[in-house]
Amino acid sequence: MPWTNYHHHCKYCDGVGELEEHVQEAIRQNIGSLGFTSHSPVPFDTTWSMKEADFDAYLRDLEAVKSKYSDRIEIYKGLEVDFLEKWPRQIKSWTDRGKLDFTVGSVHFVKELEDGKPWEIDGTLELFQKGLREIFEGNVQKAISSYFALTCQMLERDKPTILGHVDKIKMHNSKFPFFDEADRWYRDRLTETLQLAKKSEVIVEVNTRGIYKKRTSEPYPGIIGLKIMRELDIPVCLNSDAHHPSEITKEFEQTVKLLLEIGFRELMVLKQGQWCFVPLKGLVS
Repeated sequence: MPWTNYHHHCKYCDGVGELEEHVQEAIRQNIGSLGFTSHSPVPFDTTWSMKEADFDAYLRDLEAVKSKYSDRIEIYKGLEVDFLEKWPRQIKSWTDRGKLDFTVGSVHFVKELEDGKPWEIDGTLELFQKGLREIFEGNVQKAISSYFALTCQMLERDKPTILGHVDKIKMHNSKFPFFDEADRWYRDRLTETLQLAKKSEVIVEVNTRGIYKKRTSEPYPGIIGLKIMRELDIPVCLNSDAHHPSEITKEFEQTVKLLLEIGFRELMVLKQGQWCFVPLKGLVS
């Protein structure tokens, strides 16, 4: 059975390469269904989000590759949209404007630094430490609780199709142990968020980027989160968060084996425009 991937970046944001390069490589890597999700424009300057002026060109390029390769791969039109506390309806706005097939909803920014800039939680280690100091007086529990609170606001107010890298705020733990994922307070915040994801009927992605970029030894979410998701019977999709054509199926086989060990049996995939379940077991030998 072919792979699928619904979290994918190209030249229109912080990815590299023309859309056609990505599609050709996806076909080579046995991808049957691919969703492009450039970072949506945001109302402040970043080094990695799409420029609003490029949005129409992005949509045109998507339609072009979708048409050209329709006999070999299913291509879907999406965006990774940030949930922003001051601009809370970005997902609906971009979905309507682009007539998108789906969205990945993510939280990358939590409150603001002393200079007024949004605090990017998955930037450099130094920036993460700066936000902890300036916004939360070094209290990592408060910072992480704020991150999960924003994720819950997104699920309640501006629901995406797919919840993106739900525990990405753990990213810097491999470099500097800010907290222990086994701590009760952390498990409680993560569980509350995933319970709301279940209630909201979103798909939660299992994202392999942290593994192949050597930032974590586990996907997003990690084993703790995956076990909670299995208990809650939350539907999942497998994504690589690729920013280069070579990354489209990175760490997929290893991650499918982990999912099977935890007790997952199915993935959600898009087929002919409809979400449906497919068995996990057929993806690995």
